[in-house]
Amino acid sequence: MRSLILAFIVATCAALPIHGQQQARTLDKAAQKELATLALRFWKARPPHYFKTWDENEFKGIMKAARDWGSLPEGSLANVTKIFWKPTKKWGARYDKKAGNKGILKTPYGDAWFYIKGSGGSKKGLVVGLHGGGEGAGSADEPAGTWSMKRTMGMYPQGIRLVHDTWNTVHGERFILSMIEIAKCKYQIDPNRVYSMGFSMGGTGSWFMAGRHPDLLAGSMPCAGVLMAMPKSQLPRKEQIKDVQHGMVPNVRNLAMWYFIGLADRNCMPGTYLFVEDMLKELKANDPTGYQKIHFKTYPGLAHSMAPGEPRNGISFLAKQRRDTFPKQVVWEFASKPYPKRISADRVTRLQKQAFYWLRCPNAQDRQVIIATRKGNRIDLEIEGTDDEAKGITIMLNPQMIDVKEDVEVYLDSERIYKGKPRPNLATFLTSLNDRADRAMVFDRQIDL
Repeated sequence: MRSLILAFIVATCAALPIHGQQQARTLDKAAQKELATLALRFWKARPPHYFKTWDENEFKGIMKAARDWGSLPEGSLANVTKIFWKPTKKWGARYDKKAGNKGILKTPYGDAWFYIKGSGGSKKGLVVGLHGGGEGAGSADEPAGTWSMKRTMGMYPQGIRLVHDTWNTVHGERFILSMIEIAKCKYQIDPNRVYSMGFSMGGTGSWFMAGRHPDLLAGSMPCAGVLMAMPKSQLPRKEQIKDVQHGMVPNVRNLAMWYFIGLADRNCMPGTYLFVEDMLKELKANDPTGYQKIHFKTYPGLAHSMAPGEPRNGISFLAKQRRDTFPKQVVWEFASKPYPKRISADRVTRLQKQAFYWLRCPNAQDRQVIIATRKGNRIDLEIEGTDDEAKGITIMLNPQMIDVKEDVEVYLDSERIYKGKPRPNLATFLTSLNDRADRAMVFDRQIDL
């Protein structure tokens, strides 16, 4: 029965109109002017940071204009990206600047600020340095004096609300993502060289960013922190940990990481990091080409302090790393409401991640796992944790990933569910640009399953 259903799906997909089936327009001067006008409209309307949301009507209007514009000519993605990226330095100034080296975000919690060190530019990366602390404690001065790398600029945020695990909160996550977009737009940094680093609570936050948003990072250095866990995060032995926050550990398959824990640490007890070490060993054993750039070390007798040679050794390692922008295989385990949960005093909700590398799933289910593998023009999917299987999943593609002259085939559990040539179109491009404000990770065609 399932084979008959899949055969019907394949036949139906072949009969349905694909984005951009109409004749592609040439990018003559008139077309480029239209695109430039739409680009200005897009950046003017796009929310200034992650504490604000799109005007729904304006977003629908922009996307309608993109769909109406239609197909893009093959080979035009670089030119279209250039046209749409040009306004970002002006319209992408995503904060209110005050005197000195601080950026200011206007948020529902009041002003949120961060230090800015160094200059931007297309040859510069970004270090996001997260401070430690806890309830009522924590200063951006600490990471600003610790986490730096040659040929990068640094951004060091002051926690909006000084609580335990502040960077994992609904406001901490939105703050960090806002800064990364500021760096990419206003300062035009290289989006393939973004690194998250921190010690103690800053290490906890850096592991959170690594697990939730590895597609934004080239590397992470989450030193001497913890992961959210059951029955609690602060336990000294791995045997006491029943489970850690889902939607984190499997996702770092393609990410470079360097971190450590002291076995005598009583501020950030080593239990969760030791538990995760075993998880990563098992994942690597079952996936010999994944989890290859993760370096973790334990230090007997070390309390809550920097390990010998750190952070110099870790920074030296990460400085050589670049983001795997379009990996051959991705593993996405979804978490809809990771800990710590939203509290009554919070004025924003938990951000729902809709895109992960070259996958999109706006309505992913909690604990849903997608393993997607590309080999040439063949894409294989394994999906766990949902009864709907591939429903709602979109595969995002560009000419760097496939031979555009040949059919793309998609298989679910070895049975083909799609065959065809997805065509480049402006709506797909704009969707991908909106997902991350990232000129290096853009797509011009998609397969909707």
